[in-house]
Amino acid sequence: MSSCAKCGACSVVCPVFRTSGRESHTARGKLHLLDTLGLAESSNVFVDIFSACLLCGACMAVCPRHIDISKELVAARNSFSSFAGPHAYEKYLTRKLLDYPGSLAGFRVLGRAGEKLLADRLPEGSGLRRRLALFKDDALAVSFSEQRTQSVADGTRLTWFPGCASRYLFPDILASCRSLLANYSFSLDCPDDLACCGLADWAAGDLEGARKNGRKNIETLEAGNGPILVSCASCFAQLKKYPDLFADNKKWQVRAEQVAARVVELSDFLEDLGKYKQNKDAAGTKKTRVFYHDPCHMRHGSATVDKAREQLQRITGIEVLDLPGGPRCCGQGGLFHVAHPEISARIRDELVKDVLALKPDVVTTTCSGCLMQWQQGLAAAGSEVQVLHLAQVLERG
Repeated sequence: MSSCAKCGACSVVCPVFRTSGRESHTARGKLHLLDTLGLAESSNVFVDIFSACLLCGACMAVCPRHIDISKELVAARNSFSSFAGPHAYEKYLTRKLLDYPGSLAGFRVLGRAGEKLLADRLPEGSGLRRRLALFKDDALAVSFSEQRTQSVADGTRLTWFPGCASRYLFPDILASCRSLLANYSFSLDCPDDLACCGLADWAAGDLEGARKNGRKNIETLEAGNGPILVSCASCFAQLKKYPDLFADNKKWQVRAEQVAARVVELSDFLEDLGKYKQNKDAAGTKKTRVFYHDPCHMRHGSATVDKAREQLQRITGIEVLDLPGGPRCCGQGGLFHVAHPEISARIRDELVKDVLALKPDVVTTTCSGCLMQWQQGLAAAGSEVQVLHLAQVLERG
């Protein structure tokens, strides 16, 4: 039996419950089902209920009894068949694709070709049109930054974990990261043998799949020395989780701890450098209005404090925008947008509507999944607001 007090604190902060209104979509609802029915009653309806969680960590952050709700749900999902529940095949295929992340480059080529051929012919409300918006030639390009510093060949070499999406789908993000760090005399070294961080497998309850990717990354990363820079917030959170992932294997846990101790998130790394290159704000120049989207894995699931907003505020040519009620989830949630596309879209579209009311020029974040969710959400809203990785925005400074 869980120690849940049924107080309802989790209900107030749960993006899924606030959208669906279903008690079974709250953390206390799922824990109650585990207590009363157990996993023996794991019908398709049961599996569907347990998949209706973003694993954003908001409930854990407010739980008065400090229940590790994400761990409980992942353990429950581990007992389900990979082909149980709605959209199971889509989730399974997505995870298998990430086992071979290099294949994503082919999707980028096909996606860009499809965007050029079909985008103008598809209805405004077409789901395919919104997905193709990810692959516009200028979708993630920094149009307001004309110059880019080239990586310094003799700079201090820094091991780098960019994440699968940046590495294979959006190479412009890679170029901006290299250029930004070159400003501080670092040369980024991305090892060839890196695997997916394993977040998708972990979220699906496939703990062995997550460990398989984890072992490959640990073997690759432990060959180097010094910090491991991670430019994707979700990948950072997953790499930091490796010691817990190998809690039942002391040998691998020790190796995981050594790697996790070296992992550092992009904004935190830049903050520690203590050097800030600010652009000169010419008198009368209109400032770029930037909305920074806080990734949930950084807000709730990490001890590291996100320093991105402070860094944006130091750039004199940028005005940082904030929502009156504070940061909110975008509804992407790893594979949640595949398992529950309708709820995901409603969470996303409500957030997009409120942010567009602030009249931003740019939306930025450091999570690859959030970047793609925002790109599709703005396309659905018919907005031309740019979506950029934090490195692309900071680069202009």
